[in-house]
Amino acid sequence: MKRSGNILIISFLIIMGSCAVITVNIYFPEKDVKEAYKALEEELMIPDQEKGEEQPVHEPERSFRFEIASTAYAQEPGLSDQIASIVKNMPDVVQAYKEMGARIVHTDRLRDSGMVGEANNGLLVPREKTLVPDDKTMVTLENANRQIVMEGMAKAIVRINRLPQTEANLGQVRPQAIEQFAEIRRDSAKKGWWIQLPDGNWTKK
Repeated sequence: MKRSGNILIISFLIIMGSCAVITVNIYFPEKDVKEAYKALEEELMIPDQEKGEEQPVHEPERSFRFEIASTAYAQEPGLSDQIASIVKNMPDVVQAYKEMGARIVHTDRLRDSGMVGEANNGLLVPREKTLVPDDKTMVTLENANRQIVMEGMAKAIVRINRLPQTEANLGQVRPQAIEQFAEIRRDSAKKGWWIQLPDGNWTKK
């Protein structure tokens, strides 16, 4: 009887261990994510002057088709719009975009002067010169906003894949969300700005 009990316990542990190592490959639509990033910047990174502007409307779940195969999204039109819509319903991300837009003149000044550059992790980093306290604060605030934006995108991707928002799932898509954000920063950089390439090397655009 004792032996049978031990066998059951061992079998249970083996089953649990097998479940623990199962990973889910999360579909990450790179092109649609880039388009969503761009659309969000165009819409939200503006000075908060238009108090009467229309607020983002929460779209019900009916906009998504409950299908098991996530690859179905690859052929579904308007995926970038759906991603952007999800992000626009994240108050912290919307606020981050607004704050980034409000300080764009200052961040452009720092990038124009070569004092900061666009890193391949999507953040601003000091270059060549020592930043004065006010500029350091500006960079810190900008990077905090950018991290919120990139994390929001990771959450949106997990959501369109109908998966729970666990750290494991977020951790799988977060690097790609960061990579796409950083790529947009390089693409939109002005001539003379410092940019860090994916391989880690720095260059002036």
